[in-house]
Amino acid sequence: MIIILFFIGFLIGLCYALIGEKLPTLIPEVLPKEDNSWILNLFIGVINALVVLISYYSLGICYEFYVCLIVTALVLIIFISDFKYMIILDSPLIVSGILIFILRIYYNGYKDAFTSLVAALILFSFMFLIGVLGKKLFKKEALGGGDIKLAAIIGMILELKLGLVAIIFSSLLALPYAIGTLLLNKDSEVPFGPFLISSMAIVFIFADKFNNLIAFLI
Repeated sequence: MIIILFFIGFLIGLCYALIGEKLPTLIPEVLPKEDNSWILNLFIGVINALVVLISYYSLGICYEFYVCLIVTALVLIIFISDFKYMIILDSPLIVSGILIFILRIYYNGYKDAFTSLVAALILFSFMFLIGVLGKKLFKKEALGGGDIKLAAIIGMILELKLGLVAIIFSSLLALPYAIGTLLLNKDSEVPFGPFLISSMAIVFIFADKFNNLIAFLI
């Protein structure tokens, strides 16, 4: 059973690597980059396989298990597409949002599902406002449309309080990279998506600890 799960997870991980690598090139404005590494693809396959194994044996077949798989897929695809092409694809966000909504209805009911939609709308609006203000202050795009849409998915997965924590935490994660980038090249852009999705994954994994932190601060 372990070998079968690992093999399935590995193959799915390779598919994620292919999606993150090739799907952005279908956009006319994107120029393909021929620097893909088969070692990186194998690494992504192994990472996904380990997530499948650990999630299955620690959680069993439940809502959290399926969400773990969705979060991992987003993390791997967005890391590749945003770091390489500065693009967060709409299709993985749409598919993951639909799957999360269906899972919430199936496991928690319609009320919980629509509550998650409200959280998604609030976080989307929050990030959109930050993007508008950032553009006015810095005279250039402060946030990409993909980052704003990703915030909606974070709201669906983590709900409002933890979603806000994830957004704040992502800024802290991105800060050292942004400072280093500015020191080396003032004109280069910082891909925020990988930090945003990584923060979501961290908050999701340690949700209990972050909830305790919120209760302590409030």
